[in-house]
Amino acid sequence: MPTVVIADDSPTLRRIVTSVLTREGFDVIPAEDGVEAVQTVFRTMPDAVVLDVQMPRVSGYVAGRLLKDDWQTADIPIVLLTSLDAASDRYWGAQTGADRYLTKDFEAPQLVEAVQEVIAAADAARDGRPALRADPVELSDDDVLSRVCDLLDRKLFETSVAADVTALAMTTHGFEHTVAGVLDVLKRFVDYDLAAVLLLEERTSYVAVAGETSQAHYSEFLAAAADAAAATTGQDVPVSGLDLRVADPAGLLGEDEEARMSTFLSMPLKGHGGRVIGVLALSSGAKNAFGETALATLRLVDGPAAVVIDNARLAEVRTS
Repeated sequence: MPTVVIADDSPTLRRIVTSVLTREGFDVIPAEDGVEAVQTVFRTMPDAVVLDVQMPRVSGYVAGRLLKDDWQTADIPIVLLTSLDAASDRYWGAQTGADRYLTKDFEAPQLVEAVQEVIAAADAARDGRPALRADPVELSDDDVLSRVCDLLDRKLFETSVAADVTALAMTTHGFEHTVAGVLDVLKRFVDYDLAAVLLLEERTSYVAVAGETSQAHYSEFLAAAADAAAATTGQDVPVSGLDLRVADPAGLLGEDEEARMSTFLSMPLKGHGGRVIGVLALSSGAKNAFGETALATLRLVDGPAAVVIDNARLAEVRTS
């Protein structure tokens, strides 16, 4: 029997939804607001969640984002049930990670169908594998509110970094300035020793030196960046064929004679139309230098960074 958590501050709507789903064979667990919804989901690990949007303490949008943000509950499908039906409401519902959006003028069969479909879609996504459910977790009210604050802080940080990258289009002049600006923004939240933007069409690599680095580390880094570019495109990208442009204003390259590269990270840069224009590569002499927070932010930033770089690249081509 599938289990569904239904959260709504209206006792009448809770009774209606509970009655509709119970008649169809679901085991329904009610919650009265967003905080209790999160607590109930972590305690019971249900098959699906039905959330009202406008609830006391924590809204359905925030509760849904909390659940989708945590690996223990990320795969549990969410149906938002609300009286809000503007395009902006639906957009924001999608941004929370909700799997379905229903307004409160729903007919009983629509609700049942929505819950059945999101559960079936979650099952299909696992390709026949049983659902992995974490052990039940008891969260206090303060635990939930603390998670809300942590989530908001992280999202504000990520948005601020993305805004800084996007602003480079208006505050920098020239292609190399733009690339340098992108790498400088990344340096604010990632402690790298070397960073590079390797452009495939131009066969040019712009390298920024941010920490004391050995020549061996530098050589390893260039080879790894070229290999990453080759893996992305399926084309051979030899280091010997690259035009290397190195920014090392503090003279840090070669200062550490013995250090080797211990951590390497790369990701493709996709410009206009999703076309891969190059790769962004970072390295450090420290092990496990790039933590989960840095990785999450890099995944958020790589899209805007690629577009800003592509715009600057195309502008230089037009003026040359």
